[in-house]
Amino acid sequence: MDKNINILIKKYSDNESALNKLVVSAFVQAQNLTITDGYLASFIDNEPNDLDEDIEFLSQKCSIEDIIHIFELAIPQSERTTNGAVYTPKYIRDYIVKQILHSTKQPLAECLCADISCGCGAFLYTLMEEIHQRTLLSYKIIIQHLYGLDISAVSIGRAKILLALGALQHGETIEENDFHLLCGDATTYDFKAIPTVATNDGFDIIVGNPPYVRSKNINTEAKKNLSLWETSKVGNADLYIPFFEIGMTLLNANGLLGYITVNTFFKSVNARSLRNYFSKNQFSLSIIDFGEQLVFKKKLAYTCLTFLSKSPASSLLYARAELNDVIEQKNFVYSKINYDSLDNHKGWNLNRTDVLRNIQLIENAGESLGKKYTIKNGIATLANDIFIFRPTHEDKSFCYLQKDGTEYRIEKGICRNIIKPNILKTESEIPVKEEKIISPYDIDNNLITEDYFIQQYPNAYLYLSAYRHVLDARDKGEGDYGAWYAFGRTQAIADSGKKLLFPYMSDLPHFVYTSQKDMMIYCGYAIYNESETELLFLKRVLESSVFDYYMKNTSKPYATGYYSYAKNYVKNFGLYPFTEEQKQHILSLKTKEEVDQYIKTIYGIAI
Repeated sequence: MDKNINILIKKYSDNESALNKLVVSAFVQAQNLTITDGYLASFIDNEPNDLDEDIEFLSQKCSIEDIIHIFELAIPQSERTTNGAVYTPKYIRDYIVKQILHSTKQPLAECLCADISCGCGAFLYTLMEEIHQRTLLSYKIIIQHLYGLDISAVSIGRAKILLALGALQHGETIEENDFHLLCGDATTYDFKAIPTVATNDGFDIIVGNPPYVRSKNINTEAKKNLSLWETSKVGNADLYIPFFEIGMTLLNANGLLGYITVNTFFKSVNARSLRNYFSKNQFSLSIIDFGEQLVFKKKLAYTCLTFLSKSPASSLLYARAELNDVIEQKNFVYSKINYDSLDNHKGWNLNRTDVLRNIQLIENAGESLGKKYTIKNGIATLANDIFIFRPTHEDKSFCYLQKDGTEYRIEKGICRNIIKPNILKTESEIPVKEEKIISPYDIDNNLITEDYFIQQYPNAYLYLSAYRHVLDARDKGEGDYGAWYAFGRTQAIADSGKKLLFPYMSDLPHFVYTSQKDMMIYCGYAIYNESETELLFLKRVLESSVFDYYMKNTSKPYATGYYSYAKNYVKNFGLYPFTEEQKQHILSLKTKEEVDQYIKTIYGIAI
C-alpha cells in the first residue's frame, strides 16, 4: 500500500467514526456509486467538511481489497498483540473458500456460514462474492446467511461496512437488521442460542484465520476461558488452538471447516491436547503445509491450511505446498498418514516416507540423549536486567556497573560468572560474552539472610534496593521467593559441572564446551558430564549433519530458518552405542565433513 495512504490512515487511527466515513465516501466516489438509504447512509455527509480533501486523495485507489488493507492498517498494535488481528491475503481466502464451497454437499442457497474470529470481515466478504457467483442469489439473502463474531466492536462495525459496500457495488442496499455480525468472545459465545443456528444444528461452513496470540500475551480472563475447552485446558496453549475445537463443536454433521493457522500444532508441547483431540475423534483432516514460506510478511510465523469435517477417518491427509500453487488454485497430491502412526505426545512428523524412516533409524539407534545425559535449563531470576550485568571495569574487590546514569560497585564475593547460550556459537566467544550475576545464595545454595546480606555485601544490597520496586513487581507482585532479593525461580541455582551449552533455537546446531563448573547460564540449556573427553565427543555428534537433519525434521520451525532446540525435541535423539575406539576416532577426525560422513555411516542413513 502507498506510503501516503499509510500516513493518512495513521491520521485517523484514533478516530473510528472519521475513518469509517472517509473509507465509505472514498469508495463511493471511486466506484461512482450513490448512497441514499440503508446501513451505509449514516457514513455519508453531503455537506462540505474537513474530510473532503482526504476523501478525494483516497478515492484515487479505493477498491474493496484496498479497504480491507486500510482496516487492517488501522488496527492498533495493542489489539494485534492481545487479539491476534492480522490481514489474510486474498489468494488464501479465495483458496479456502473455493475448496470449501466445492466440497460441501449442502445447497449453497441454504448454507449457514460463519467466521468466529472475523475481524473486519474479509473472509465473509469472500464467501459472499463466491456464493453469489455460484448461485446468483441476491446479496441481501446471502448476507442473512453469514454469521460473524469478533471480540472487537470496532472490527464488527467495519465488517458491516465491508459487506454493505460489496453489495452496493452490485446495486443492492443492505439494512442494519440484515447482518448477523456480533461482538463477543468465541471461547464463551453461545451460538446455539441463535434460533436459526439451533434449527440448523450448527453451521454448514466455518472459515477463517483464528487469532494467533502466544500464551505469554494472553490475559488472565482469557486464560480462564481457554480452560473451558479440552484442547487448551492444560498447559500454556496459544489462543488459536481451541478454535479448532470450537469450530468443530459449532459444525453440524455435514459441516466443513477451513482455517489458516500457524503450523506449530504439529509439534509444539502446548498443542498435545489438540493432537489428542484430532486423533481421538478421528475427524477427516487435510493439511496443506507451507513449511518455511511466509504467508504473513509482517508476522514471522510458519503457516498451514487446515480442512476439517466430522466424517470419520482413520488417517489424515498431508501435503507440502508452494504459495504459487495456492495462488494458481492447484490440486495437491496428499500423503495419507494413519492417526495411529502419529505420536501425539512427542509431536506429529508429517514427512515423506524416506524422512520418517531416517527419523526412526536415528531414534532407535541407541539410548536417547535425554536418558543418557543430564540436560538442564538455565536460571530464571524474572529480572535479568537487574541481577545480570557486564562490568564496565573491575578491581581486586569490586565489579562496577553503570545503570540509569549511576555507577554502582558490587562486591566480587556475591558475583558469579554467567553466560547466555542463546548467543553462543564457539568456545572463543565465552571470554567476550561472559557476564556477572549477583547471586544472593551461599555455597550450599541457600538464600542468605537479609542481615547477612547487609553486613557482608552492603554495596550490592544498596544497588538491589534501588530497584526493589522492580523486584517486588515480579509475578504481578504475588510471588513468594523467600525474600525480595531472591531469584524468581530456584531452578538451576545448584547446577554445577563441566557442560555443553546450547540455545533455545538455532539455524544450525551449536554446542559450546566449557570447563567452568560454577559458571551459571540463562536463556539456554546445558548438557552436564564430568568427563571433558565425553563432552567433546558428544559435541562432534551433536554438531553433525545427522543431528541437524533430525532437528529440522522433528522440532518446531520458526521464521528465518530457525528451529526449536527445546529439551523436549533434543532429548529424543538416539545416541548410537559408540565404542571407546569409535569415540576416539571421531575426536581424531580433522574436518566436519569427515565427522559427518563417519556418523552418517554409523547411523546407516543417507541424507
